Amino acid sequence: MCIPDNNTTIASNASLKRRSSSLLLTHESFVFDDLPDKDDATKRTAQTKGNPYVHGLNGPSLASTLLTVSFYVACLFLLEHLTRVSIATFAHVDPVLESERNRAILARHLAVDFVSLFCCAYVAITNRHSCKEIIKHGLSYGTSDDMPEGGFEERVFAYRPGAQRLMMLFFVYQVKNMYDTIVWGDGIEFVLHHIFAGAAAWGGMFPGCCHFYAFFYFGFSEVSTAILCLLANFDPEFGVEGLDAVFPKTKIVLGTLFVTSFIVCRLILWPFWSYHFMRDTLAAIRSKAPRAEGRRGYLRLIIGCLVGLSFIQLVFVYMIVQIGKEEVEKLMG
Repeated sequence: MCIPDNNTTIASNASLKRRSSSLLLTHESFVFDDLPDKDDATKRTAQTKGNPYVHGLNGPSLASTLLTVSFYVACLFLLEHLTRVSIATFAHVDPVLESERNRAILARHLAVDFVSLFCCAYVAITNRHSCKEIIKHGLSYGTSDDMPEGGFEERVFAYRPGAQRLMMLFFVYQVKNMYDTIVWGDGIEFVLHHIFAGAAAWGGMFPGCCHFYAFFYFGFSEVSTAILCLLANFDPEFGVEGLDAVFPKTKIVLGTLFVTSFIVCRLILWPFWSYHFMRDTLAAIRSKAPRAEGRRGYLRLIIGCLVGLSFIQLVFVYMIVQIGKEEVEKLMG
């Protein structure tokens, strides 16, 4: 008869406790180190058991994830409402704030869009050590050996607590943003974007894949989007009417920051990360890795999401160029 030692008992109890249906509000909520390092092979074998669309990569439970997503979505609705009420108290400061529509737009872009994307970028930046290999490879202009082709299994299938937390927060934002997009009638291109992005984020958790690359796609690259959310308040059609006249220099500064960050994040870094992502995911699909079982379908789906999001970005580039021309003409006039 086998008698478990104290370490095994403690780990088992901790595992049961952490996988209970509780809110995931801290980084530690996503940390799972149930087995000793020497049993890494056992850990990997355990990850192949069960339905990956339910168990993911053996991180937080599906029930805890859904509970936390619901909690955070409710928090965003509450924060948006409180922000709208707060702005209303300053309605006397400027006629722009007297409009209920203008206050609602400001509350949406500030309390929901900017706050959500800032949190995603913050989580990614504070966990950048989890993807340090590709960062070093990029800084060496691709000359280092930090991204060997044979290391795809670790980059595609390894569980990373920071990435799991990041993808959950990003999915929360996509849920709230999809609701706002439909209510405000933003357009079909935004609906498609939220579907692609939301599906990619959820699939990264369940069945669980590509945590290594999540830090860029759901974190680093969203720096430019966070700035865009602030700039969106100045849009004459969908933003706050008259705000550009009240803060003309602020609009110019935000516009410059957005274009700069978009070029860096979306036109320079995006192709670099996407090349390695495509190489690793295609290798994972063709491989006989145990953790590829039950996940090949999602890997094909996420490749499609990447292609779709990349195409939508080209549409956004066209829109940026057109808007830029209009703004230059206004300044020249």
